[in-house]
Formats: sequence, structure tokens, C-alpha cells
Amino acid sequence: MAQAAVAALSVGAAAAPAATAAPASSAPPSAPGVAHASSLAVTAPRAYSLLTSDGRLIGYGGAFSATVATPASPVVGVASTPDGRGAYAAEADGEVIALGDAVFQGSLVGTRLSKPIVGIAIDPSTGGYWLVASDGGIFDFGGARFYGSTGSTHLNKPVVGMAATSDGQGYWLVASDGGVFTFGDAGFYGSTGAVHLNKPVVGMAATATGHGYWMVASDGGIFTFGDAGFYGSTGSVRLNRPVIAMSPTGTGQGYWLEASDGGIFDFGDATFYGSGAGAANAFVGMAIGVGDGYANPMRAVSGLRPERVDEGVDYGGSGPVYALGDGVVTSTSGSWPDGTFISYRLTAGPAAGKMVYVAENVTPTVTVGQTVNLNTVVGILHDSYPDMEIGWAADSYGDTMAASAGQWTSADDSASLPSAYGVNFDQLLVSLGATPGVMEHPNVTGTLAAGWPGW
Repeated sequence: MAQAAVAALSVGAAAAPAATAAPASSAPPSAPGVAHASSLAVTAPRAYSLLTSDGRLIGYGGAFSATVATPASPVVGVASTPDGRGAYAAEADGEVIALGDAVFQGSLVGTRLSKPIVGIAIDPSTGGYWLVASDGGIFDFGGARFYGSTGSTHLNKPVVGMAATSDGQGYWLVASDGGVFTFGDAGFYGSTGAVHLNKPVVGMAATATGHGYWMVASDGGIFTFGDAGFYGSTGSVRLNRPVIAMSPTGTGQGYWLEASDGGIFDFGDATFYGSGAGAANAFVGMAIGVGDGYANPMRAVSGLRPERVDEGVDYGGSGPVYALGDGVVTSTSGSWPDGTFISYRLTAGPAAGKMVYVAENVTPTVTVGQTVNLNTVVGILHDSYPDMEIGWAADSYGDTMAASAGQWTSADDSASLPSAYGVNFDQLLVSLGATPGVMEHPNVTGTLAAGWPGW
């Protein structure tokens, strides 16, 4: 969740000629960073996807998930499609991978580059895209137009990111010292080129109006320019890993920061849906898209251990279990070995009307009739046998959808056969960034009811 704020550097608008950077600061050298910085015209709720260095895009809050098959070079950036239901992943050699509803519009594979690619940005007006190299070289694809670059300019520090203007008729480049270069209709609103920085700048993002921008440093320090608002930072917080990207919510009232271990810091109206912290992955970028308002319910469980997929999905560990999303509690007890059967009916998202249960070794922290959301703790998990089970409920008395559909009997139990409803719930959890359950048998019993949501 959001950490304590520190003072922002706010700089009023100032005129500057296109392709002109402020003087270099004394910021320490830095390897090219990664930034996601494109305007995204999508409707709420907004969620996020985190990109790993090995090419896995992990969605949180119901955001888009996908995998880049065997990247030929390091994956360095990600940008969402304008509708938030797809993304482009960029590699250091200039390869571009289209995911979801993204349409491939070209890449630099086979092109000899002077410097590696460090980021990608979407043209919000055409859906085309630009690639930017660490020397500020710009490569345009699809409907994106070329407005200039710093490819032939001597730079004090390498370029680490770019952002497009709201109409797609210009863009900004930012260097690791916070020097800003403007092209097309991008306005100059200030920089940190003359400011001594504690840590180098690693990226930037534009406001939805196009009349301002944020810059973020590797310590999570936030610098605001033009109409960009300051909502907090991690500049005074000790971080486990450096910040590598930021993304605004699109309302102009908040933003997320992402660290290289997948840690997420939310500020303003940004909602925390989960993080990749502790997942033993290196993360390189963040994309913002349309979410369904769901979040990983086990995101704060300590020592989480995935176990078998059966009626639902079994997990060991200890700590708070959150609601999946908006809903109403229908029970806290039922016909289970220890008598605990927390159930709630979802009221929003693609599974609205469906019931979720949490049972076994969980102490309820909610009451029947209570409304919940993704930030509500429904119970506290205790690390003892039998471990917790979570899945789709059929009613508020202790029946699961798997048992109600005849997919779970004592024989299935002894054979550890996964049910279709258990597999479906496991897929939902994985789409939210949770650790998948264990499939102890390849055969799945039964099928889902017609119209049941998939993930």
C-alpha cells in the first residue's frame, strides 16, 4: 500500500525550444531504465499488469495477462493498447511482441542498432507505437509519426523513457539526469537537469491533458511538472529493490510505482490489487488496462503454500484472506469439518452473482449481510491441518459448485481428482497473480455450467 509521502519538486511551466534539454545534473550514471508512459483512453476500473524480464505479463485486479514465447533478447518495456485489453512488449534488440488484442505493426529485428531499445510508447490517436533507444533514437510504427529524436545529439546521460502527448502529435524523452527533450506538440514544463538528484530518473509519464508530466527516480522520488499532481512517493522509504517504472491512473489523481522485485506502491486514487514481491522474478515494466475489480485474496498470506486443486484450491500459510471483489456475505459457518464456511456473493465483475467460499482453519472476520470489497479481510488463516480451501460455493450451507454438480465424491477425494469448478477457480486466482494450485491428477471431472466465466 502507499507509503509515507515526501516533498515533491513542482516546477511551473516554462517555454523551451523543441529538442532542447536542461543542463545535466550530478545524478550518478545509470543503466537504461524502463518506463511505461502512454495515455490510455479506457473506462474504469483500471488495474495493472507487471512484466517480468523473461516475458511474462502478470495481470492484477483482472488486468490482462500473457506470455512472450522465449524472448530473443531482454524484454525492456511494455505498453497497453488504447482499450486496455492487450499490450506490446518490446525487447532490447527492437523486437515487438503483440499480445491480446494488440496488432503487430512492425519491429526492428534484423536492424543494426547503435544503442539498445529501452522503452515503448503508444500513439493514443492511431494505436501505432514508437520505440526509443538509449541514445534517444526514435523508431515509429503503424500510424505513429516521427517528430524528431536525439539520435545524433551528444547526451550527458542516456535516455531512459518516453511519453506521448494526449493527441499523439508529439512526445517527450527523458534522460537519467531528468533532462527533458520535447518533440512535435509536446510542451516543455521543466526538468531536473540542473538539480542534484539522490538517485537517477528511470522513467516518466504524461498527464491525461498533455499539459504536464511526472518523472520517477529509482528511489521512488516523484518530480511533478505542469499540471501533474503530487500524491506521494517512496523517496524517504527504505526499499528492498529500486523502483523501475510508474503509471498514472488516468484520472490525474494518482499513480502506481513498481519496483524491480514486483513491489507495488499506490498513491492518490490508485488501488492496490497485489504485487509480484516475493515471486523470485525480476520485473521490468507495468501496463495499465481494464480490470474487473478483482484482486488476489491471498496476497498478504505469510508462507503461502499451494496445494491440490479439488472442489476448489487448497492453500497453507497464515494471515489475512481478502474478499475477491465487491460482494455480500451470505454465511460464516456450514457443514465442514471445523464448521467454518465463509461465503459471499459477488456483485460486480464477470462473475457477478456467483458465490465464493473460504473454508477450514479460517477465523471469520465478517458477518452475514456485510458488504465487502477487495480490501475487506473476510477471515484469518491459521497454519494448521486441514489447510484452507477456496472456490465456488453453491449455497450458504457448505455446498460447493463441484459437489452440487456431482464432480466431487469420496472417490474423487481419495484419488485427488480436480473438478472443473476447482480448475476454473484456480485459473481465476492465477490471472490475479496468485500461485497456482497443484494438479495431482491430469484428469478433470465434469464441465462448467453454460455461460460460466473463463479466465
